[in-house]
Amino acid sequence: MALDATVTQAPSLPFPYPVAVKVLSADIPHKTEAGGVTLNVRDEDALIAAIKSMRETVKQRAGITPERVLVAPMVSGVGEALIGYRVDREAGPIVMVAAGGVFTEIYRDRSLRLAPVDLPAAHAMIAEVKAFATLKGFRGKPAGDFDALARAIVALSRLALQNDPAVAEAEVNPLIVKTDGVVAVDALVRTT
Repeated sequence: MALDATVTQAPSLPFPYPVAVKVLSADIPHKTEAGGVTLNVRDEDALIAAIKSMRETVKQRAGITPERVLVAPMVSGVGEALIGYRVDREAGPIVMVAAGGVFTEIYRDRSLRLAPVDLPAAHAMIAEVKAFATLKGFRGKPAGDFDALARAIVALSRLALQNDPAVAEAEVNPLIVKTDGVVAVDALVRTT
């Protein structure tokens, strides 16, 4: 649910607390770095405080005063993935799967393929990402739904093949890997 970032009273939400609050701005591609993400907001008072704090932090870090925020239900799972594609001038669309969340750029733990990617190739890509070993039920924890992750990679691969000249790259990060599916909680599309 998109809200005006100057809101002083929490609206009635169509979903329960806790919620996640994220800045909505095309000028802020990496929300976390700009201070534009607050998770596990527990109630209406905390929501208003989170939005106010976010406006101040984003202005300090990014030099932008946010006008809108997104309020969404908290989604949990067994881990996070990044799926995406970019269009290379020489090779065409390249599909990627990687460890997701804020550590994506630090670890560079990823797998790449030329589109199209079918289900067996998507499963092979998943197997190449070392961080996903923790999503296999490591030390008695629940296992992630790798079939759903593979289907998401295939679907993104099909999108990449649409060859939209306006899209240079697209990514979903994080894609929450649950025990029974995956949920996209943030995405970025760069246009040409």
